[in-house]
Amino acid sequence: MSRLRPYSAAVLAGVIALLSSCTGLRKLPEGEYLYTGSEIIIEKEDDFRDRRNVERELNRVMRPQPNSTFLFSRPALWMYQAAGEPRGRGLRYWMRERLGEEPVLFDPAITQRNQRLINNRLYNMGYFDAAATHTADTAGKTISVRYRISLRTPYVFGELHSLEDTTGISGHMNRELERSTITTGEPYSLDVLKRERQRIDRELKQTGYFFFHPDNILFRADSTAGNRRVDIYPVIKPEVPANALRQYRTGNIYVHADYNVRGSAGMPVSDTLSLGDGFYFTDRLSNFRPEIIKDAVFFKRDSLYNINDHDLTLNQLMSLGTFQFVNIRFLNRPEINDVLDVRVLLTPLERRSLSAELRGVTKSNNFAGPGFSTSITNHNMFGGAESFNLSLNAAYEVLIGQQYSASSREIGIDAGLSVPRFLLPSRMTAKHQPLSPKTNISVGTNFLSRTDAFRLASMHANFGYAWNGDKARQHRLSPLVFNLYVLGEVSGEMEDILDKGTLLRKGLFEQFIIGGNYSYIYNSRLMAPGDNDWYFQFNLDMSGNIAYLLMNAIPGVTRIEDGGYGLFNQSFAQYSRADIDLRYYRQLGEGSRLASRIFMGAGIPYANSDMMPYVKQYVIGGSNSVRAFHPRSLGPGSYLPEEGTGGTYSIRQTGDLKLEANLEYRFDITGLFKGAVFMDAGNIWRLRDDEDVPGGKFDRSSFYKEIAIGAGTGLRIDAGFFILRFDFALPLANPSLTGRPFFGPVRLADSQWRRENIVFNLGIGYPF
Repeated sequence: MSRLRPYSAAVLAGVIALLSSCTGLRKLPEGEYLYTGSEIIIEKEDDFRDRRNVERELNRVMRPQPNSTFLFSRPALWMYQAAGEPRGRGLRYWMRERLGEEPVLFDPAITQRNQRLINNRLYNMGYFDAAATHTADTAGKTISVRYRISLRTPYVFGELHSLEDTTGISGHMNRELERSTITTGEPYSLDVLKRERQRIDRELKQTGYFFFHPDNILFRADSTAGNRRVDIYPVIKPEVPANALRQYRTGNIYVHADYNVRGSAGMPVSDTLSLGDGFYFTDRLSNFRPEIIKDAVFFKRDSLYNINDHDLTLNQLMSLGTFQFVNIRFLNRPEINDVLDVRVLLTPLERRSLSAELRGVTKSNNFAGPGFSTSITNHNMFGGAESFNLSLNAAYEVLIGQQYSASSREIGIDAGLSVPRFLLPSRMTAKHQPLSPKTNISVGTNFLSRTDAFRLASMHANFGYAWNGDKARQHRLSPLVFNLYVLGEVSGEMEDILDKGTLLRKGLFEQFIIGGNYSYIYNSRLMAPGDNDWYFQFNLDMSGNIAYLLMNAIPGVTRIEDGGYGLFNQSFAQYSRADIDLRYYRQLGEGSRLASRIFMGAGIPYANSDMMPYVKQYVIGGSNSVRAFHPRSLGPGSYLPEEGTGGTYSIRQTGDLKLEANLEYRFDITGLFKGAVFMDAGNIWRLRDDEDVPGGKFDRSSFYKEIAIGAGTGLRIDAGFFILRFDFALPLANPSLTGRPFFGPVRLADSQWRRENIVFNLGIGYPF
């Protein structure tokens, strides 16, 4: 074993000494002990399959949480103590309040409280005869507590009985109990009973029981049935008010679209516009067309109150995007006991708004710099809650973390109109309006100049629809998408690349895209946030198919120079591209989470195109991809650019296929600082051979040998409204350097080794 150099040993000793001094124990009050946490020890003789769930639930009730640690130090506690008692809001105040943590001192009363909470939580999970004891362990000025828990087999649900009364609301409840989520033989759980109460309550609110509440239901548990089974007897509490047991119908619906202006909901019927069927509309300033608001209200006169209509109305009115507040009130008519009049109070946004933003920009290709944007918005353009937006964007960026310099300038202008309904041909109607339907129309132009590559002007137009299947599912369909790219001045090196081989100027840039696309997004966290969340996105992009059929069918149409149909001496792109992005997030404990992602995509050019448009090709590497490689410096396949491994901009490093997988363990260091350890893998490939890109073609028999792998660690500053991310990564497998390992022994003390192997990424937000 090689011996440490003197300066390395000194650095190591200094780091250890620094961390040792940050334990936060020196300034503790006399006679006080720092609480360092608790340990739960479960003693159970037979097979215990529910250990993980029990430990997680018990850890949730442990109070207080000890001071955060990093390695064997407590930097947040040290900062709190070092800041002292600041007199103003300067650096010391920020250090104490934002970075520091007050010492968590041991209190004997807490252990008794925690023990009671443990017994209570175990009882709620079916461990009726559990026993818990505790002991405190002292080490110097610190104390930790060990809880020993003795468990027997938990009780399980037995028979679920019906209510004896079968009339009125009891009859409705009995029908719901036939579809109960309480399953015989499953472990007893108070949480299951609570969820069942909420489910029954919502079902009742779909059949008119407006004033009913989950607390009106009581489940009596009988554990004398034997065999550690608990029979459940549902009852309605005797003190429930009479109106909670009565069904209500919807009366008249009054909509006040100027509630913020009027300042009162007491609008007499004579001052309103009657739209028939008991629907009355008030808008003194005539801002909105009445039928637009009526279509977003789902209540119907003389129908039973339904909470689904309530939720849909709130959702649709807010999704119009033109109201600041939406409030729905129900008033019982004194002369009729079972009728509720509905008053919908709408507070409009300011019709016009102007905004400007100066921001710092960081991109996945390691360009960073200042950006500016300004926009003018009209939230009710034509009186139908249409939103029109005109925006101007500009940015100046420089390349960071690379061995060569480059800059980028970009400016663009966009105009967009969002209509809160489907705009369809006159003979087509949407029989069932989905959630939050929108028709989006946009046009714009953009100019990009990169000193190391080229200048590119583009124009785009889009017509499409967006709607929600439910809270977790989104659909986006754009039947008409148009993009035109015009290549301008090209740098000398890039000109040589474009003028030879198959990377032709017209094939990559001087063509236009006319087609459509569809996206489906599922995010389970939007439905019911939990310990485990899924995110799935599917994208389908197709271009040129209809245009090709039309051109091919029209007699006398000839192909333009360099082949392919086109207009204005520019061919249109024809391709199909599809990709999926699947993510899974698993909560491992308080302050720690495992995040994973798999991405797969493929684009296939055909007929009118020999290659995918450059802007539609896949790239890999960078702060949101395989972080051990610079942006666009990896692939395709085992291709190695002529200029070497150095991460310079290479137009050839794009592909038609992409595979990528990421795994990241995220953990809390302090309230502000978060840490991560990650591993990334993936690559891109071409579908066709290219003599200028040797090794870039996909081969199903050997592609797995060309998977690049990288690993690293990162620090994140989480300020709530933004996350600043610093990631450091090392390549573990580089397919362009086959036949030898990418790197030998790790030599962190060697500056040359660090420059050649460690890749730094700066990003805003999480990578996925």
